[in-house]
Amino acid sequence: MLIICLLTYWPLTFNIFSVKNDAIHYFLPYRFNISEAIRNGEWPFWSPYIYLGNPIYGDMQSGVWNPFVWLFSCISRYNITLFHWENLLYIFLAGAGMYKLVNRLTVHTHAAFLIAVSYMLSGFMLSGQLINWLASAAFIPFVVHYYTLLLKTARNGSAIKTGIALFFLFTAGYPSFFITTCYILLFLFIITIVRKLILKESETAKWSLFYLQHLLLILVFVGLSLPAIVSYIDLLPYYQRGSGVSYTEAVINSFEWQHFLSVLFPSSISATDISSSTDISFRNVYTGIFPLLILFTFPPRPNRKNILLIGLALFAVLFSLGDLTPLRKLCYDYLPLMNTFRHPSQVRLFFIFAVLLLAAPGLSELIKNYSNTQIISTLNFPAIIITGIILLITIIAIVQSGIPVFFKPINNNAITTSIKDIIDNISLSDAVIINGIIQLAFIASFALWIRKTRRKIGVFSLLWIVNLFIMSQFSLPATFVGKTAPKEINALINNSPAGYPPEGLENTISENSKSATDDFNKIALLYFYNKKIGISKTVNSPAFLHQQEQFINNELLYNYIASFPVVYIADQTLSLKDSNKLITKNSCNYAITDTVLVTNRTCDKPIKAQIIKLSANKFEIETEMNRQGFLVLTQNYNHNWKVTVNKRPAVIYKTNLSFIGTLLATGKHKIIFEFFPANTEKAIWIMCSTILTLLLLGTVSLVRQSKNPNAG
Repeated sequence: MLIICLLTYWPLTFNIFSVKNDAIHYFLPYRFNISEAIRNGEWPFWSPYIYLGNPIYGDMQSGVWNPFVWLFSCISRYNITLFHWENLLYIFLAGAGMYKLVNRLTVHTHAAFLIAVSYMLSGFMLSGQLINWLASAAFIPFVVHYYTLLLKTARNGSAIKTGIALFFLFTAGYPSFFITTCYILLFLFIITIVRKLILKESETAKWSLFYLQHLLLILVFVGLSLPAIVSYIDLLPYYQRGSGVSYTEAVINSFEWQHFLSVLFPSSISATDISSSTDISFRNVYTGIFPLLILFTFPPRPNRKNILLIGLALFAVLFSLGDLTPLRKLCYDYLPLMNTFRHPSQVRLFFIFAVLLLAAPGLSELIKNYSNTQIISTLNFPAIIITGIILLITIIAIVQSGIPVFFKPINNNAITTSIKDIIDNISLSDAVIINGIIQLAFIASFALWIRKTRRKIGVFSLLWIVNLFIMSQFSLPATFVGKTAPKEINALINNSPAGYPPEGLENTISENSKSATDDFNKIALLYFYNKKIGISKTVNSPAFLHQQEQFINNELLYNYIASFPVVYIADQTLSLKDSNKLITKNSCNYAITDTVLVTNRTCDKPIKAQIIKLSANKFEIETEMNRQGFLVLTQNYNHNWKVTVNKRPAVIYKTNLSFIGTLLATGKHKIIFEFFPANTEKAIWIMCSTILTLLLLGTVSLVRQSKNPNAG
């Protein structure tokens, strides 16, 4: 399975092409800054370089509390190669989790393997610009596996493992997947209670054990996740989406009807002439041609498990369609936290998940009886139906557009055109024709396999895997990888100085921002990496701060602050209504505060302040004042900032709409600003205690099992 993963996603495996879009503009720079803090021996609470100071500890998607980010950060400072391996790890774990779940449900390793490959190479996994979506897909199978095992066997180990799996889903995944998964678990919990009541289970001990194990699950999850929970809550009042999103925003990137074509023709998602308001990364639901054939041949039996899976698939489809059905609005209005996220199409993951689980029993039956001609012959009619559908749609496409560009003669100049360029500019008709021909070839090969008297199941497995592999190669260039070579990105990242050098911060913020966007499509903003605190109106962050937006929108103040270094001394403080003084040409330096704090009449000789040392969470500044003044540090305000002046606590004031400052009297001063989220640090102690407790329990369990291998 690992080999299939590495070969399918070969541009990442062999560092040929890099990921693109949000992966480059958001996830990679945040991970780089997290790893720099960790490698500097600090908690990654704050980044001084992201958007003039960012509380990354509370950004739910930054990866600060993701254990895998910590692990990779200990290996090396984050670069694109490490980021690619993190992507590949989640894709492989998704397959491993699905294998574990299906193997338990079907008791058939071969069927579990093929279903896992379908999940690992599905249309959702191929839309990999958002690494936390891949992480969600990786851990959902583990959560479902261990929780359903808990409901079935009532073992403490399953409760603990469910809590751990939920922790990984919460800290590594996208919030909406965690929310949706919790609703699924809640539904299963209620169903189980109702079933127990119907069966009239009256033993108090059984009920007590049931509730105690769920309490254990919650305690493990909360104990491990507490620093993340506290941090997220701490930052909620500060960022734009902290109070939820409007319904208009909530239905952005809904799945659209035409994208159901991707069930058979996955290349249709990238057609340049298709009319869609949905981002290309949200369109693909491909699971392979053979799972569909299995589902038609071996319809799911009407048992409780399959009814629940069919319900999940229907829910996922209706929800993902956004405003086209009332379900998204009902969830938005009446279910807690369902008003906090956008992109309904992301829920198509649960559709793919449910469809593959529904296909697993039929696949198991086929593999067990592949030499039985009577059972194999039942595949003929579904194969004819699917062939007819593909053939009809393909013929219509040929009639409308003629021979696709892939098959037309090309001149010498066009030979140099890359396959990626062709895929990026493919038309809908061409996509359908190319995919249709490939699918018909696979069905024809399958038909030949059926007709053989001495069939080899390995041939069928090969057809299953190769179909997924080939179709994935049409989607990868459109939705996952770009044209940039990873070595170009790594070269830029490797130019970043080690640690947190104060050199260069005496320059104005504007000077430090020069060339910031020159390589935007390779590494986003240059000052995310070059250790120069810069300024820009280019923003790509789901947790962008309210106050920072106000500052950016104030053109006068924005330009004024850009003309100073990151730290400066203001001779006078002004209220916002008097900010027109900022354009006055005189020798005074100004700062905007809620109340006027300093009103020096004379400011002929400017006073300078110097950053002598900084780290992820701390600035040390020296200055000598010949008059009272107001020191401005152009780092975003947060209530967790603390300041001392000559080792004595001082007051921090919010200044210039978004930043921090403190009053200084005459004399020589050493000022230390430190970002210290006290509640988060307390929560870290609880997390560490939980980890130690789990390690102790695990060790005891292993010792007991070694002494009594037949126990449990």
